[in-house]
Amino acid sequence: MRVSELKFTPEMLENGWRGHRVEMPNTDATRCVSDPESAARFIANFGDVEMVYDEKYNCWNVPAFAVGREEFSKVKQAHCARWGSE
Repeated sequence: MRVSELKFTPEMLENGWRGHRVEMPNTDATRCVSDPESAARFIANFGDVEMVYDEKYNCWNVPAFAVGREEFSKVKQAHCARWGSE
């Protein structure tokens, strides 16, 4: 499935926090895509990427972003090992 194919419920359209969670590149964050406008902004920034739904974490994984997310995680882990985390 691609970002452009996402469907939005009335609840999502009324409350942006109820939208689809989609992985972002080069970070461990997700973006909430809750309406056609936010989907268009996501596509403009990152492309109309292929996604795979992750039922365990209730979000859309983007295989094309996997390498950048893994690199970010390694750097983040190194900082946590050096400076600690709370």
